Amino acid sequence: MKVKKTLLILSIPLLLAFAIIAFIALPWLLIFIGIQLEPNPSPPEIAYEKFPFRLEYEINGQRKVIQDTLICEYDGIGSNEARGKYRKWKESLSSGGRYIPLLKVNGRIEISYHPGVAEYYMGDLDSTYEYKQTAADSIFIEQEGFIIKKDGRVFENDGRTINTQFSNSNELLAKYHIKLISWDSTPPIKDNFPDAK
Repeated sequence: MKVKKTLLILSIPLLLAFAIIAFIALPWLLIFIGIQLEPNPSPPEIAYEKFPFRLEYEINGQRKVIQDTLICEYDGIGSNEARGKYRKWKESLSSGGRYIPLLKVNGRIEISYHPGVAEYYMGDLDSTYEYKQTAADSIFIEQEGFIIKKDGRVFENDGRTINTQFSNSNELLAKYHIKLISWDSTPPIKDNFPDAK
C-alpha cells in the first residue's frame, strides 16, 4: 500500500509536467505537421544566374571602384512557420564570400556592402514584398562576427541593442568617412515557376 501511495505521489508531478510540456509543444507540432503537408513550391525554370555589378565609393577622400559578380543559385525547398514552404536561394560573389568589405574599423568592427538578395535578382519575391536595392541601405556592420546593423535596422548582440552606429549615409560619411557614390548592377530576371508534375 505504501508503494502505491509513493507511486501516486511521484506520478502526479510527472503527469503535470507532461501536461505542461504537451500544452506548450502541441501548437508547434501542429504547425510543423501542417507545413509538411503543404505542397512543395514549383522549382524555377532558371536555377542559376550571374549578375555583374559595379560599386563606386569614396573612403577618406580616396575614390574606389569594385566590380564583381553576384552569383545566385536555387537551393531547394525551405520551410518555417512564417512562410510555410518556399524556394530557397543562395548568393555569393565570384570573388568569394557574400559581402564586399569596405573598411575594417578595428579588430572588432568591420563595415561591408551587401549586393542584394537572390530572391530579388531571380524574380522570386512575394508580390506583397517590395524590395529595392539602394547603396545606403546595403551596409552591414559586424562586431566580432555578429551583424549589428543591416539595411537601416539595429540588431542585438549579446542581449543588448547596439544603437551607436550610423542611421543614414550622412552619418556613415561623418563617422567612418565613407561616401557611397553609385551602385550599378544587372537588372533582375523574370523567371517562371511552372507547376511541378
